[in-house]
Amino acid sequence: MHRREFLAAAAAASVFAPKVLTAQEKLFIKQFDSAEALAAYSRLSALQVSQPLLMAHRAGYSPQGGLPECSIPSAELVIRTGPAMIEIDVRRTSDGAMVCLHDSTLDRETTGTGEVKDVTLAEFKALKLRDANGDPTEIGPSTFEEFLAWGENGALLWLDTKDVDPATLVAMIRDHAAEARVIVSAYGRETLDKYMAEDAGLVHFVPLIPALDLPDLPSVLATGLPASHMIGFAGWYVPNLRGSLDMAEADIPALLDLGRADQRLTPDAMDPMLYENAVKEGFPMMNTDQYARVLEILGITDWA
Repeated sequence: MHRREFLAAAAAASVFAPKVLTAQEKLFIKQFDSAEALAAYSRLSALQVSQPLLMAHRAGYSPQGGLPECSIPSAELVIRTGPAMIEIDVRRTSDGAMVCLHDSTLDRETTGTGEVKDVTLAEFKALKLRDANGDPTEIGPSTFEEFLAWGENGALLWLDTKDVDPATLVAMIRDHAAEARVIVSAYGRETLDKYMAEDAGLVHFVPLIPALDLPDLPSVLATGLPASHMIGFAGWYVPNLRGSLDMAEADIPALLDLGRADQRLTPDAMDPMLYENAVKEGFPMMNTDQYARVLEILGITDWA
């Protein structure tokens, strides 16, 4: 389903009411002609001379309530608000469909109960999403394919892959010609090897974590992933300086995750110094639950 068809169908079903765009209204989208161009845009040196790159956690939901997380309406709000990548979590149902939900269970985010992996796609699609306050909404959960179709206009997706099959995920990315608008997470050597066997040209987020048998940069590069297509993980709040320095020498950006702090704050309680100092100290890629406020703090008004 194409994005315009999805929006029309959703509006007709009163799933949500997207604002009608005027001729003057801007969508904050960014289109690349190849995965190589996306990789070049996201290099550490490129971000340092242009501007930081933010990731809107869980599709840009608000921790204060409102739109539910990992939903297309919350993602739609991101591209109407400012330049940010949209992070979504991808899981599998019992019949192998790839769907978007952060938790492994349905209880917190939806009107259902139990494990995502234990329900069929039809059962999953019959549910409604809850907002951050736990209140049910009229918004239904989405599949990964629906997100890919919606993002054809140039929305950039950061895929936090959970229990998906790499071959199936890459095949769907190819089917939607989405190689230039996705960053794919890979956790652990076995998973990364599978992605490399499918397509070594995608941009991948790979955290250096000993528990995932990828403790250092050489172990990641040994899989065949080029440094030019890797994004690393700096850590939560306080960066892993040794790993970040190794990645910086290879021009690899390291994502700094500030979401766990942001989700406990209201926008007016956030300290601008935290985000400004992160950029000054060499961490211009950040995951945040308050993307609109961080864009404002950093003075980012459009894509570089």
